Amino acid sequence: MPPPWTAPTRPAGVGWTAPRVVALVLGVLLGLVSFGVLVAGAGATWLDNTQRDPAGYVVSGVRTFVTSTYALTSDRIDLGGAGTVAPSGILGTVRVRVTATDPARPVFVGIATHAAAARYLAGISHDTVTDWASGITTLQPGAPGLSPTLPGSVPIWAAQASGTGTQTVTWTPTAGNWTVVVMNPDASPGVAVTADAGATIPDLGWIGIGLLVGGGVLFVLAIALVVVPTVRASRRPAPPMAPPAAPMAPPAAPMPPPVVPPTG
Repeated sequence: MPPPWTAPTRPAGVGWTAPRVVALVLGVLLGLVSFGVLVAGAGATWLDNTQRDPAGYVVSGVRTFVTSTYALTSDRIDLGGAGTVAPSGILGTVRVRVTATDPARPVFVGIATHAAAARYLAGISHDTVTDWASGITTLQPGAPGLSPTLPGSVPIWAAQASGTGTQTVTWTPTAGNWTVVVMNPDASPGVAVTADAGATIPDLGWIGIGLLVGGGVLFVLAIALVVVPTVRASRRPAPPMAPPAAPMAPPAAPMPPPVVPPTG
């Protein structure tokens, strides 16, 4: 008797195995990361090629700020600690330009450490710019009847400018927390100015190129991680072999001729 036929089992490595599912998930996640990197690279390239002024500064939009208090200040600008990369190596030179809305009125602008500016304006009513893009300011109320000393008379400024017309401050940034302060030179209340800020960011173009190249490499890896397991999981196994045919019975032996008894 021939051995009984057994149907073949499913071959190993066919369909969505655990490693293929993991590769697919990693590919999708890597694709999302690569998209973000590519967008950042495109943004940096766009800034480098379209947002530089003739002096080489990448500038923000011009904003108008008005306050009835004694000063306008930026929010705290955190440029890292002493052990980090030098801010000037990334930002290059920083420029702040301020113009009084009344052309005949002078204006003061200075950059100081956040701690020094906070001590100078302690108890003085002023507004802090909390959202530059929207021009939103937050009132910092002061003590009644308290007024500041003349801003040009205090030795806290890393850079300063004062006068009529557009006042420009250029500054090589260093690590620490910093604040930009805008006031009337005579320390009187009521400040109304237009302002913009910019930086040279000398390596912005190379940063954009690096992000685009890195994002492209990540995107290719993501495609490979998605396509390869999908193709392999889609392969169909070979069809099972048909069971062997039953052996044919041997032909029957021929019947012997009948025996005829002899006559006579």
